[in-house]
Amino acid sequence: MNYSMAEIRAFNATLQTGNFTRAAALLSVSQPAITAQIRKLESRFMSPLLERFSKSVRATELGHQLYQITRQYHDLEAAIDALSNPTLAPGKMTLQVANASSLIFMPLIAEFSRRFPLTTLKIRSVTTSECRQLLLNREVDIGLFPLMNDNSELSRLAFSSHRLVAVLRLDHPLAHKSAVSVRELAAEPLIIYKPEAYTQQTLEQLFGRHQLTVSGNVVVDGRLDMSEAVYHGLGVGFALEQDFSSDSRLKVLPVTEATDDVIEHVVWMKNRRNLPGIRDFIHLAIEQRCGALSELSEL
Repeated sequence: MNYSMAEIRAFNATLQTGNFTRAAALLSVSQPAITAQIRKLESRFMSPLLERFSKSVRATELGHQLYQITRQYHDLEAAIDALSNPTLAPGKMTLQVANASSLIFMPLIAEFSRRFPLTTLKIRSVTTSECRQLLLNREVDIGLFPLMNDNSELSRLAFSSHRLVAVLRLDHPLAHKSAVSVRELAAEPLIIYKPEAYTQQTLEQLFGRHQLTVSGNVVVDGRLDMSEAVYHGLGVGFALEQDFSSDSRLKVLPVTEATDDVIEHVVWMKNRRNLPGIRDFIHLAIEQRCGALSELSEL
């Protein structure tokens, strides 16, 4: 069968925007044109590709499988444009970013926005594991998170590093110390994160190396809730050092045994590196990383 690019574009745009009207606006065509292209595409399959609701659509299982394949066509078109115009700036486009470490990466994101003001940045603040999956699914263009395991589809740039720290109330009995040990912490009520959180995984690995178990009656979703829980006396919290915003109510202490650096990476799909937006974000990250290393060498 001959599938037209117009059909594929209409289908992908409808899934990306959520309905026919926004898809038509995205592609600068009429809504009936979008509807007609999708009907032509669906006629080639034994089952529907879309579930239709009053104001939105959603992919069926078959539609999702098709989208996994066809969304790469956009990358192909963009790659050809980039090859023919190697100095072309991103311009008016949308760059999707999955971010697990806002305090570290927001300055980089802000600088990108200043340099490319026509580009819309859509930032999703999610866990490390979610960042990775969103990248592999091509639902985002750039991931900002610690990529610990090599993946043949992903490339990464080491951007920053930090270590696990403990967070205590100022009046906590351990707060006067310059550092705290895992055995001291194990004797305290702990505020923990959900299992998929990277900080929680780091904490459990550290305790596990010393035959200790992480346990606590308070489980939080994020660092803000952790800080408030610590301040209100619910226990000792944890964070990766640069992820924790200064709080005069709390004391941050190094954990003696936490000697392994957690590397924060800029991550992208290898086969999308030269696409406008992605390419420029990577170049900016390299520039900032090299600048930071240069400053360190002068100290």
